[in-house]
Amino acid sequence: MSPASSLEAVVIGAGHAGLAMSKRLTDAGIEHIVLERGEIGETWRAQRWDSFRLNTPNAMNRLPGGPEHARPEEFLGRDAWIAELEAYARTGSLPVRTHANVTAVAAARKDGFDVAVGSDEIVHTRSVIVASGIANAKKLPPAATEIDRHVEVLTTGTYRRPSQLPPGAVLVVGSAQSGCQITEDLLDAGREVYLATSKVGRAPRRLRGRDTLVWLAESGWMAQRPEDLPDPAAIRTPQPQISGVGPRGHTVSLQSLARRGVTLLGHLESADGTRLRFADDLAEHVRSGDEGSAKFRQHVDDYIARSGLDAPASEPDPADEPADPESFHAPTELDLADCGVRAVVFSTGFGTDYSWLRVPVVGPDGSIAHREGRTAVDGVYFVGLLWMRVRRSAIIAGAMDDSAHVAAQVAARRDTARAASP
Repeated sequence: MSPASSLEAVVIGAGHAGLAMSKRLTDAGIEHIVLERGEIGETWRAQRWDSFRLNTPNAMNRLPGGPEHARPEEFLGRDAWIAELEAYARTGSLPVRTHANVTAVAAARKDGFDVAVGSDEIVHTRSVIVASGIANAKKLPPAATEIDRHVEVLTTGTYRRPSQLPPGAVLVVGSAQSGCQITEDLLDAGREVYLATSKVGRAPRRLRGRDTLVWLAESGWMAQRPEDLPDPAAIRTPQPQISGVGPRGHTVSLQSLARRGVTLLGHLESADGTRLRFADDLAEHVRSGDEGSAKFRQHVDDYIARSGLDAPASEPDPADEPADPESFHAPTELDLADCGVRAVVFSTGFGTDYSWLRVPVVGPDGSIAHREGRTAVDGVYFVGLLWMRVRRSAIIAGAMDDSAHVAAQVAARRDTARAASP
């Protein structure tokens, strides 16, 4: 390996969290480098379909020192968002090295950490900030491996466009944000779609004259900490069904998809060749979505009343109208061949691969042991984790405050080392 260079900090990953982190370190005068395995925004490039739109409006996607958006209520598509990340790195002169794949991070013999880049380079650093994201490995249920090999199986990360799939009907598995957007993408192309649903809440796109997420940010809902939650299990709740497709996005509900012709099913239990079995829980999933929307509506109404704000009534939204759950019935078995289904898209989330991180911060279940981004290993930090500090940490807007929090700790560690030097 080549001789080790030495830096105060190394940031791993050049997505929105890694770039925000780099901007904070640059402003603090901390010598560092950002190592990215691909191009800037690689995950957004490689794991998003062509019609993808962010689900947060432009007003909520500002990064540290970045400009305010001229169209705050609109939603950026995949390519436009990647272009913004590139421009942010270029304008800020951020020290990003692309195609620099980190293969290992280990404690150095004397002090700090050795970061292996590829197979022949070592970068020595006092602090490591992992910003590689939580969606860098595919995650499939066991049933995926039991589907007939003549049926094309894709994931959210490999699906790009309807024309990529063989002719015929398509089964989408998973009805959170990505599954619903992909379902609508297929519908727009005239495809027949079956959707295996899951228990996911939903949110109306707009309430009382504004985007619902803007209300949630203003009301303090996005600033809730994990310890503030009545039920700690809520941190594992999927992001609600909602879409940024369209000039101001739109509400998505299972009943609105059914009205467009989607055949709704319960959650996928097992597969045997072309025969798939589903749970009898579709009515429960419809009810769960409606209950989630009602809670958001009540939260916003309560905030407006408590704050004495003058807000208009909500506009009519057919997709947000509650349904009678008991009117939804679905078969518990489906033969893909009989239904003409020749492709299955699994929208069942992503996993993470931290096998290259050779310091004791990853639990047996793959979870990261940390407190607000700081691990028990002095000098190893994370940014971009779900619920890292607050609920907002799960979205782009969370990088604004979370990066400042971690940068302050890196700076304090540098200052302590300087004070201790002879």
